[in-house]
Amino acid sequence: MIRRIYEQVALCKDVGDVLVATDDERIRDAVAAFGGHCVMTGPECASGTDRVAQAVAGLDAGSIVNIQGDQVILDIEALAHLIHELEAGSGMVTIATPALPGDEGDPNCVKVVCDACGNALYFSRSPIPFARNPGHATMLKHIGIYGFSASALKRFTSLPPSPLERTESLEQLRALENGIPIRVIIARGEFFEINTPEDREKFLKTWSR
Repeated sequence: MIRRIYEQVALCKDVGDVLVATDDERIRDAVAAFGGHCVMTGPECASGTDRVAQAVAGLDAGSIVNIQGDQVILDIEALAHLIHELEAGSGMVTIATPALPGDEGDPNCVKVVCDACGNALYFSRSPIPFARNPGHATMLKHIGIYGFSASALKRFTSLPPSPLERTESLEQLRALENGIPIRVIIARGEFFEINTPEDREKFLKTWSR
């Protein structure tokens, strides 16, 4: 699974170096076996973003993209768009897609609502917006891919976990609670992440075909 993600990301011509950040020697060995670049981080990292910050410490990187290890299918065009937004001056960028039937009631499917400028207003595991008057807004599913400028990553990881972050178990809420804007790219391509054993079985059946 890690190799598949690594090789997909490497297909994006806008990406420089691809690193796997982990504290697990089994993952390190698996990455070494296919010739990938792995960075060992400490087990104390409280979140994926903290792990990324530790992995790139000391590197001369103006922009950093965090792609989760379970994101087995991703839209390369949307990834390139995210990188372009960082290059244009955004401090933090993420991706969303139109929600599919069944997503609204799934707490593993995080939803996001945006303002008129395309910045995130809120993320939740609950269905947002609540469709009291349907037909006016499209429910968006958040994709767990984040882009940071080096300064935004440093600021984010210097902040303690926030109340809403702890409540929903969503680290991106730490940024919003502390006034860090998050640009949201609406993508139309295909994404698939494995959050549950059922997701794994669904992916394996689809991929085998």
